Amino acid sequence: MRRLRIAVLNDFDIVVRGLCDMLADITDIEVVDVLVGDVDLDVAVDVALYDTYGRHGLPWDELRTVVADARAAHVALFTFTFAPDLVRRALDAGIDGFLWKGLSAEELADALRRIDAGEQVVLGPSGAARSGQDGYRWPFDLRGLSARESEVLALLAEGMTNRQIGEALYIGRETVKTHVAQIFDKLGVRSRVEAAGLALRHETFARQLRALQQRTGSSEEPSEDRRVEPSDGAG
Repeated sequence: MRRLRIAVLNDFDIVVRGLCDMLADITDIEVVDVLVGDVDLDVAVDVALYDTYGRHGLPWDELRTVVADARAAHVALFTFTFAPDLVRRALDAGIDGFLWKGLSAEELADALRRIDAGEQVVLGPSGAARSGQDGYRWPFDLRGLSARESEVLALLAEGMTNRQIGEALYIGRETVKTHVAQIFDKLGVRSRVEAAGLALRHETFARQLRALQQRTGSSEEPSEDRRVEPSDGAG
């Protein structure tokens, strides 16, 4: 039986491992390349699955690099970010799949098979889809944070305001404020500075920060106080 060869890409190793665990029991799918903080594929794959967790909007430059890589027959996004204009732009840019993170392992596997067969597949939120199933993990999931709250925390730790986080994740500012309030409650902190400090002591967040600095050419280690803007609070 032919096995579908998959590459998994994301800045966070916990997210990559979660996706690998999610697909581990699918007998006709094999993860053959795992990239953390990198988009340079090591081997030829049928589908490169790019998890957008922790990114500022959709990472167009990196996605173009993956699409242009002859070692990736197809490219799919695994994301919470759904808007018609973004989906159309992604498909026009050569992305073959736009897949919501609430999909179950079987739903994701079926989408990857369809993409491998030559379809452009868009699967967004639906009543049947679920979030946080089948081994998919993210930073601070064991502290009760949802995948979306964890993404908000990652961007908050980079010093983004509620408005900037909303623009990056394509959600409303009031929704961001609700997420921030939930983050404070679940992590037992009282301010953005405390939340960012806790995040930056988490190794996967620290690794993502270093990767971001390398991409932007910055070698200076930002302090928590300079990175976080407490004036844009949760309330």
